[in-house]
Amino acid sequence: MRTILVFLLINVLPCTAAFAQITLNGRVVDSKTNEPLAFVHLVPHEMRDGTTSDIDGRFSITVAALPVTLHFSYVGYSAQEVVVTADGPLLVRMQRGAVELREVDITPTENPAHRIIKQVYANRKVNDGLRNFAHRYKSYSKVIFTADMDSTIMADPEKFAALDTSDRDAIEFLEKQYILLIESVTAKRFIPPAAEQEEVLAMRVSGLKDPSLLAMVASTKTFSVYEPQIQVNERTYLSPIGPGSTKQYLFILQDTLYQGKDSVFVISYQPRSGKNFEALKGVLWVTTDGYALQNVIAEPVEREGGANIKLQQQFERVTNNGTSTWFPVQLNTFVYFDMLQINSMKMVAIGRSYLKEIELEPVIERKDVRGPDLIMEKVAGKRDDAFWNGYRTDTLDTKELRTYHTIDSISAAENLETKLKWAERLLSGRIPVGPFDLLLDRFMRLNDYEGYRLGLGVTTNDKVSRYFSLGGYFAYGFKDKEWKYGGDLTLKPRPGRDLNLKLGYLNDVDESGNTDLPGKKNLNFSSENYRSLFISRMDRIERFSAELGFRINSSLRAWVGTERAERLNVIGYQYAQPAGEGVTTLQDRFLTGAITAGFRFAYREQIVRLPDRQYSLGTRWPVLQVQVFRAVKGLWDGEMDTWRVFAQLDKTFRIRRFGDLSVRAIGGVADPNAPYPFLFNPRATFLRRIPIAAQNTFETMRPNEFLSDNYASVHLRHSFGNLLYKGRKFRPVPILVASAGWGGLSKQENHRGYSFSSMAKGFYEGGIQVDQLLKTNLVGLGIGAFYRFGPYALNDPIDNLAIKLSLSVGI
Repeated sequence: MRTILVFLLINVLPCTAAFAQITLNGRVVDSKTNEPLAFVHLVPHEMRDGTTSDIDGRFSITVAALPVTLHFSYVGYSAQEVVVTADGPLLVRMQRGAVELREVDITPTENPAHRIIKQVYANRKVNDGLRNFAHRYKSYSKVIFTADMDSTIMADPEKFAALDTSDRDAIEFLEKQYILLIESVTAKRFIPPAAEQEEVLAMRVSGLKDPSLLAMVASTKTFSVYEPQIQVNERTYLSPIGPGSTKQYLFILQDTLYQGKDSVFVISYQPRSGKNFEALKGVLWVTTDGYALQNVIAEPVEREGGANIKLQQQFERVTNNGTSTWFPVQLNTFVYFDMLQINSMKMVAIGRSYLKEIELEPVIERKDVRGPDLIMEKVAGKRDDAFWNGYRTDTLDTKELRTYHTIDSISAAENLETKLKWAERLLSGRIPVGPFDLLLDRFMRLNDYEGYRLGLGVTTNDKVSRYFSLGGYFAYGFKDKEWKYGGDLTLKPRPGRDLNLKLGYLNDVDESGNTDLPGKKNLNFSSENYRSLFISRMDRIERFSAELGFRINSSLRAWVGTERAERLNVIGYQYAQPAGEGVTTLQDRFLTGAITAGFRFAYREQIVRLPDRQYSLGTRWPVLQVQVFRAVKGLWDGEMDTWRVFAQLDKTFRIRRFGDLSVRAIGGVADPNAPYPFLFNPRATFLRRIPIAAQNTFETMRPNEFLSDNYASVHLRHSFGNLLYKGRKFRPVPILVASAGWGGLSKQENHRGYSFSSMAKGFYEGGIQVDQLLKTNLVGLGIGAFYRFGPYALNDPIDNLAIKLSLSVGI
């Protein structure tokens, strides 16, 4: 008996004591907004080791016994102590602190945060699993749209009663359901440095039967804070982890946490005072396990109006397939729509993504990451509850279920899906009217040849057929007093893909020596569109054409076609050709039968492929476009042999702490014996009666001043953004502009009736433009000064100077 008692005392009772430990679970939220607080540190009183809330504010901690005092700390919030006497779920409300971070005088050798940040930068390649290791994963995401409400109002009957009726109704509505709820499941594959593809396996949007209308919301593509520059909401910010970041950002070591054998440094960051650059602010959690980032919070320093984003990322060390690195496992995105309000409350979207089944260095074939970056098939919108329950991190709560039910009912009553499709088509330059789309670019145009041109264009849409569209237009020019009209039939054997055959006819006008590339007409508010105001030399043209367009891969799209075109000049131009000894024929009509071809190469262009459409999100690499025209005598009764090749290259360089440099290079070669319409008329935009700046043009060159059969030009435009000066409301955007052009003309004597010069000596100009001196939500007004110099500078200096207004429009 004594032996049994000793055994129990030595072995069983300690185990019983261990099992007597208590696990406490809870959640930490903002006391005012009820927003979950990610990465809050909590530790029992007089203990060294604690834990951190996850990205949803949830925490779990084991304590020896109750009661226990838990200490909560979080950057920007007042520290809090909570005495726990029972093991039920806890809800901890933390209050924002009243003290803002301030600039302090710390030398680099004295600031311990600098040593840590530099170590993080040094280890970035081994710790950035998102960019430097092949991987695949699945994700579940949930996005809610609601209003940024003060939760204390509902808890205070007097405050609630003081609100007007509409505010009370809105708050009561938003307490019961969200404005919009979106769920999605995706599978992603990635091969470094940038080959990737994500497939939407399932998607559900409250109020919509067709979730593909919001397919981009499903993408889990996010930034890596290890990169030197971070792009958020179409703006480029300097990363806090990068070369020389300690000279631009103020880092403060706020706390040191302990997790087993590792320490976690909590470091806040914000731009140093006196530094003017596109900056972020937030908090970094750095673990001594490889000096990797464990958690990240980032948001722009200033809310610019419109949509503003705050991001949170949580990382874990992932080990499989013999590889170990840090990888994001949870992503939170908060989008604050300052321009959208529900009564007095601003709208906010909150997205949470959970990455699962993360596999490092798997076997991924190159063919598995070719093609579109994001794919969604029809089946994704038809998944059953069993599929969803296999990926949801938790079951839908009452508020979320009510959102689906209520918003589906409202959508059906208000026909919201149709209105959303209407808005989508409007952004592509169309107004849907039943089975037809009205083409916005056909309503009105203005140029110096036709004057005001009014018209109407219409085409069938998918309500008629997904496999073809039939369209037509007519227009009238009030200056040339001529009617124009045309039509086309487009066959689409694979709807929603870049494969179509277009048959067309037009009787219209076309710019002589045109240096514009053909393309799809979407809503485009670039100032380059103002160039049409300066076009004064045009030919009447009747054209029959056929063109096959197809995509070879995600980077390359091509087209090939044929045409029969008759061009007629009615404003005095004549093409002179020797017809025999002492005999010259003059011609103003040109009939050609031609083969046409071209391609557009955009390396690593981001393509989104949906069930019924496909579109591009652009690329950060140069975009090359080439167009070839070859007329063959006898083809389609053509009366002449001639040819023309034209190319255009575009690239924008984002330079750290220096702004954006946009470069456009244009070049072309044509048959030296070709008439004027097939040569090159540089893009000139100087008329004192139209003092408007147009980018990627010659601002000081007179229209039709030069003509070339071999031609090249470069247009440079460097925008400093708000880097040089940023006031509270006054934020001008200075821009440096420079252009140069060269060209030769072999047979100038063949062209009569028009005056022009050769550009063989080189044309040069430069200037400065200041945009947004005056600015509203949609329109910005500025001014620019440009000067012409070099071999073609004019005798009077004032004639070389162009002062213009800059007008920018955006939505």
